Amino acid sequence: MALGVCCHWIRHEVAPRSGKSQVINELDERTLQLGRYERGSYAEDSIRSLYLHNVRMLRDVLRKVAASGVRLFRVSSAMFPLSDRVPRGLWDNEVVKRELMLCGEVARKHGIRLTTHPGQFCVLSSDSDSVVEKAVVELEHHAWMFDSMGLPRSPYAAINVHGGKSDRVSRLIDAIRSLPEASRSRLTLENDETCYSLVDLLPVALETGVSLVWDSHHHVFNDGGLDGAEAADAADETWPKGVKPLQHISNTEPGMEGGSFTERRKHSNMIHYVPEIQLERLRRDAVDVEVEAKLKNLAVFDMSKKFSIPL
Repeated sequence: MALGVCCHWIRHEVAPRSGKSQVINELDERTLQLGRYERGSYAEDSIRSLYLHNVRMLRDVLRKVAASGVRLFRVSSAMFPLSDRVPRGLWDNEVVKRELMLCGEVARKHGIRLTTHPGQFCVLSSDSDSVVEKAVVELEHHAWMFDSMGLPRSPYAAINVHGGKSDRVSRLIDAIRSLPEASRSRLTLENDETCYSLVDLLPVALETGVSLVWDSHHHVFNDGGLDGAEAADAADETWPKGVKPLQHISNTEPGMEGGSFTERRKHSNMIHYVPEIQLERLRRDAVDVEVEAKLKNLAVFDMSKKFSIPL
């Protein structure tokens, strides 16, 4: 297990009318619109069926993941849209939990590590108590999902978030300490491009025991005074014994190296460059790395071949 796919499983196919190649996501994840929900446009049965559909699609995709040789997969944070708005019983019920357990069984049978990455609005360090409360609820939901799958309460089944609002280390530490064990035990923190370098997150890891996910692309923009090897070493030391450290990789799209900050930070379709420290650790299977490239599993297969990295 080394290289991981994030949230989708895609394939190319030729459009029947135009004859052009198009990308199809085989994880046909369905969603809900807040405005339509607030207007009462969704019947409860349809919402319940949508959640069940999404979980069954995940199970089908995990079988494809297993067959491909990939052993790391990030579960989409949008599996249960509007879960904080709808009646809990629409997603927390025996039918859905049975399907989630089947997903967990596929993962365990094939040795697939599952993680997830709640969205940008999950901010534990916000100055707003209501925003922090919503983040806590979201993390609890992800923990419920992983509990239902039978995944361990450890950062092996990482629920990964960013530090959030800058210069709020104390606020972040307090929020993490307040989390229920199911979410706190799985929580990991990732360095970002502007607010929290790896150095900034080290005090949080020291105070809370949370493990740090090193993102090599973010490090380019916000290194905190550390080179890549120093940052990777510091992150690795925060992981408990027996749990392989998790890292991320993405690249700037070729041709955009001289572009604006926004252009340079966008993820490329494929991986064109791997920092030496990351490549060395991948080749000896010392880390698991989620590949944040737009072409998802196709980028993982290409990266594995191009850089001689086992899946």
